[in-house]
Amino acid sequence: MAIILEDEAPIHGDVLETILSHVPLVDLVPSSCVSKSWNRAVTSSLKCFNKPKPWLIIHTQCTRSPYDISVHGYDPRSNVWVEISQPSIKYVSALRSSHSNLLYMLSPSKLSFSHDAMNLTWHHVDAPRVWRTDPIMGYVGGSIVIAGGTCDFEDDPLAVEIYNNETNTWETCESMPAILKDSAASTWLSIATTSDKLVVAEKFTGVTYCFDPKTKNWSGPYELRPDPRIFHSIIGFANNRLILIGMIGD
Repeated sequence: MAIILEDEAPIHGDVLETILSHVPLVDLVPSSCVSKSWNRAVTSSLKCFNKPKPWLIIHTQCTRSPYDISVHGYDPRSNVWVEISQPSIKYVSALRSSHSNLLYMLSPSKLSFSHDAMNLTWHHVDAPRVWRTDPIMGYVGGSIVIAGGTCDFEDDPLAVEIYNNETNTWETCESMPAILKDSAASTWLSIATTSDKLVVAEKFTGVTYCFDPKTKNWSGPYELRPDPRIFHSIIGFANNRLILIGMIGD
């Protein structure tokens, strides 16, 4: 017996856009390829109904050889975790992160770092001249800036160096301000970067300084805390604005 199936009613307009607003972001790519009308609906859904939001990216490194690194991203728009495939990364040392998307591995002989959005490209250069165990590091205006975090046997605990991409060498700069001598490490300092400045703030006092890679000099101090009761704070940049998040206590 033959069964005749009626054609399903097509979905158009606001109904389709509303449905697509609940579809995980990673599944919208195939949805946009269904037809031209679906492509327009996907675009409209992203613009008007459920806009994309910044992802949280977590890099996890195994503590045993070969120290493999796995990457997962959280999409708040879709409320889902996604495993992100990446090319294997040669192990240098423990994986660390700095502001935004700067990842690096530092050993006595080598520095490996990645600063692109998905951390797909890695650069491998000689280690800084000064050995450091807990430095602050930033990618500013195309240059890597590394400061503080030196070992006890080093002469200058406030040493600052910049990696010159043209000469492939490390250049010495003006040391960090003396007031940061007892806190010149990533444990005690929070950093943020713009296209031309490295901003460094002490987490407990809020004392803030700026470093200019072009002049290789520091400026400051600045007081950023809006409330004197803030006893711990961190900084970051978003939409070209410096943001301070603090803990308040009496």
